[in-house]
Amino acid sequence: MDCHVDDDKIVLKKNGKSFHWAGKFLNKECINRAAELYSFCRILDDIADSGESNSHKYLINIKSIIKKNTITELENIYSIKYPKFLKSSSKKVVIDLIDGLILDQKGVLFKQEEELIRYSYHVAGTVGIMMCDALKCDNDLAKSFAIDLGIAMQLTNIARDVLEDAKMGRRYLPGSWVQNISPKEIVLAAKTNDLKKIHMISKGIKKLLILAEQYYLSGEKGFPFLPFNTRVAISVASGVYREIGVQLENENFNWQNGRQITSIFSKIKITLFKTFKEIFYLRNKKKHNSKLHIYLENLVNDKKGN
Repeated sequence: MDCHVDDDKIVLKKNGKSFHWAGKFLNKECINRAAELYSFCRILDDIADSGESNSHKYLINIKSIIKKNTITELENIYSIKYPKFLKSSSKKVVIDLIDGLILDQKGVLFKQEEELIRYSYHVAGTVGIMMCDALKCDNDLAKSFAIDLGIAMQLTNIARDVLEDAKMGRRYLPGSWVQNISPKEIVLAAKTNDLKKIHMISKGIKKLLILAEQYYLSGEKGFPFLPFNTRVAISVASGVYREIGVQLENENFNWQNGRQITSIFSKIKITLFKTFKEIFYLRNKKKHNSKLHIYLENLVNDKKGN
């Protein structure tokens, strides 16, 4: 077996626990491709979060290499393996991803929901599109749903990491939702148990997860475009990730107590439920609700929505 494949699977197992768990339903080729994609995105993310002074320059250079289509330079200069299965049309998507990671380095203080959704597309909706390539799903309409599933997972990720992100000088919750509270104030509120500010952030997280649910429901509408085993894998992965938000809700959105982690028991329960649902629940292919992409004009082609 290619040593790259082994390395990619190790990265997936260590850092992408939800996807690694769900990957048990994928055939060998698909899990290898999914792991390769995850590893590629993870390397770019690690560069963005490294804190090194030249990380911004690295991302700009990597973006330039991909634009020029001199992909071999990625491995020769940065030891980054560009997934060979990505279609030529996905080059723009990779560039969109890098643009999102570059934005992360500037210190994030979103003002409105629009910025939140556009960012979530950049760093996660793009991965949904690339995952379509990994899973050999060529339908353009399916990619619209894949974008939504990626956005939903990113919104959940933001809800989980409010405190950790604030410590890095980032506030992804729109300022219009949380009275423009600063990251420093968020950290201080958790430290001093400032109940007023804690409650305000909790309300913002609740609103965030309600928004995420709209994108999860849309993402699920794309499952009929996938073969059964692949459909189960993606359904399980989204269910396990969505559970983070469920647990936050059950804890009254108490973000200040640290990250929520989905237990093995919960993963098993979700896996059984999702598997039975995909077996017995008849899904019909539906049109995409283009209103969910209202903030993504000039980023995605969504001509087939309703």
